[in-house]
Amino acid sequence: MIGLDLGTTSCKAVVIDGDGRPVASASEAYPLRVPRPGWAEQDVQAIGDAAVRVLRAVAATAPVAPAGVALSGAMHSCLPVDADGAPLAPAMTWADNRSAGLEATVRAEVDVPSLYARTGCPVRSTYHPVRLRWWAEAAPDVARRTACYVGLKDWVLHALTGAWATDVGLASTTGLLDIRTLTWDPEALGVARVRPGQLPPLVPSASVVGGLRPEVASTTGLPAGLPVIVGSSDGAMANLGTGIATPGHAVVTVGTSGAVRQMVSRPWVDPSERTWCYVVDEGHWLIGGAINNGGLVLDWVRALLYPELDPAAGFARLALDAARVPAGADGVFLLPYLTGERSPSWTPDDPAMLYGLRLGHGRAHVARAALEGVAHCLADVWQALPAPSAAGEVTRLTGGITRTPLWGQILADVLGVPLMPVEAADASAVGAALLGLRALDRLPATGVAPAEPGTVHAPGTDRPFYARHHRAFDVLREQMRFQQAALRAVAATDPSEPG
Repeated sequence: MIGLDLGTTSCKAVVIDGDGRPVASASEAYPLRVPRPGWAEQDVQAIGDAAVRVLRAVAATAPVAPAGVALSGAMHSCLPVDADGAPLAPAMTWADNRSAGLEATVRAEVDVPSLYARTGCPVRSTYHPVRLRWWAEAAPDVARRTACYVGLKDWVLHALTGAWATDVGLASTTGLLDIRTLTWDPEALGVARVRPGQLPPLVPSASVVGGLRPEVASTTGLPAGLPVIVGSSDGAMANLGTGIATPGHAVVTVGTSGAVRQMVSRPWVDPSERTWCYVVDEGHWLIGGAINNGGLVLDWVRALLYPELDPAAGFARLALDAARVPAGADGVFLLPYLTGERSPSWTPDDPAMLYGLRLGHGRAHVARAALEGVAHCLADVWQALPAPSAAGEVTRLTGGITRTPLWGQILADVLGVPLMPVEAADASAVGAALLGLRALDRLPATGVAPAEPGTVHAPGTDRPFYARHHRAFDVLREQMRFQQAALRAVAATDPSEPG
C-alpha cells in the first residue's frame, strides 16, 4: 500500500508491505509562498505535480506491487475552485492569518460556547467559519465564482480519481462539522456564508472513493483503476503511523509546526476554548493543540546566524552550539512567535521576541533559547489538556525533533514527562498506508505500525530549573503582549494632536 502525505512544504510517498513495514519512499519539496505579511499560500497545481512525481518514484522502486494509494493531508487549508475544479486562487494554509481581522465579527454572530462544543474547534481565524467568511468579505468576486471550497488533499484526490470527497476526520478540523453527528453544522456554515453544496461530500476515512485515472496511471506507472482511499488529516495519520490507536495514549510532534495529541473514546472540549477535538473514526477522537512555530524557528535561526553553512551543516552546528550553553541560555529568551500562535492562546498577532541579550552572548545562546522557546510553547498546550490515561505508556515523540536528541531532552525536562522518540519513514504517510490496508481488509494482525523506539528521554536534573524557567517564560510573554498593546495605542494616536 502507498501512503501519500501532502505536507506544508513537501509531499512524501511511502510503500509498506503486508506486515506494515516501509519498503520504499520518495519525497519532494515545494515552496510555501508568503506574498504579503500574514499570508501563507500554496500553489495547488505544484503540489499535485509533486504528488504524481513521488508516486512515480515509489512505483519504480517498490519491491511489492501496491494494492492502492491512501492519502494524508495537512489541516486547515482552504481552496476555492470553479465548477470544473480549477483553482480560483492559491490555497490558504494553516499558517495564513489574513482572516484574523474578521474573527471578532464572526464570534459576535454566533453562540461561541455552543458552536465550540458541537464542532470541537475554537471559533478562531485558523478555522473555516472565519476563513470562508474572508472570501465573502474581502474577495467577493472569487466567492461569486466558487462552486466548491476544498482542502489541498481533496483537490489532489480529485486530480487522481476525478471524484470529489472529504473524509470526516479532515472535515472535523475545519470547524464546520458537528463532531458527534458527523454532518455539516448549519450555524457554522451560515456564519461562513457557504451552502452545504459548496463543500465536498462527506465520507469515512477508510473509503475507497475511486480508481486511479488512466492519464495519472500512465504518468506514474501504476495501474489504471488502482483503488484510492480518501485517508485523513496528517495529525490523525501520524498517530496511527506511530502505533497510537488506543484511547489514553499521547503523541508530541515537532516538525515545521508542533502539536500535542491524545486519543480519547469520547469528545472532550476545554472549558476555556484553548484546545481542539477532532474526529479520527467511529468511537475515536483526538484532543490536543497545535503551535505555529516548531522547526521553522530553528530554520529561521539557522538561516540568520549560520549563513555560511548549508542547511544540514547549519542545523548540526546549531545543535552543537546549543549543547555548549547551560539550561536557560544564560538569561536569553526567545519567544518564538514568528507566525503568531494557535493553541492555547489563539493570538495570531503575537510577535517573536529575543530578550536578555548582553555583550557576552553569541549565536549559541540564541540557538539554545530557540530550542527552549518551542518547548515552552508545547508545555502550554500540554498543561491545557487532561493527563494521558493509558497506564504504563510513555508519550511518543515524533517529527524532525527526533533527529536532535538535545531538543528531545529539553522538551522532556520542560514537560516533566518521559518521551520516547519514534523513528518512521514518515509517520503520516505510514499511517495513511495502514488505513489503506484496513480499507481493503488487508490490515496486519498488529493493526498499527511496528514502532521503532529510540532511547527514552526521561526528565533529568534540569527539570526543577525548567519548571521555574517556564513560569518566567509565561511572565515574559504576558509582558510582551502588554507592551504590544501599548505600542499599538501609540501608533494609533493622531500625530496632529499634542501628546
